[in-house]
Amino acid sequence: MLDKASVRTERWLKKYNEPNPIKRQYVSSQVAYEFDLQVKLEQAIKEILADSAVSTIMNIPYLNFGRRIYALAKRYSGKQLQNEIDFTMLRFSSRGLNKEVLDKILETVLDMFKQPEKTVASIE
Repeated sequence: MLDKASVRTERWLKKYNEPNPIKRQYVSSQVAYEFDLQVKLEQAIKEILADSAVSTIMNIPYLNFGRRIYALAKRYSGKQLQNEIDFTMLRFSSRGLNKEVLDKILETVLDMFKQPEKTVASIE
């Protein structure tokens, strides 16, 4: 019996290794775009943390916050997004993270999400 992780891996590999070259190129470009965006996001968060003199050991929770906000912004919009962001802010601030730093990260992530530099279709 296969575990859930191996089933997900097989499905992803099947989609990523698509025999149709046009679909394969599209999936590859989607993956490359998301990776590039994730790197830019994490670099921007690390710059905020460096400017705010946050201890290095605390970088991971702040990065997790930024990743969570990005995931929420991709999934929700409008009032639902605002509700999810409010809950996430409460959750991470209750863990002892600085609210001003969280606000800076939130603003940066949402600004980055609102201004797409390129669309997936334009990547080749």
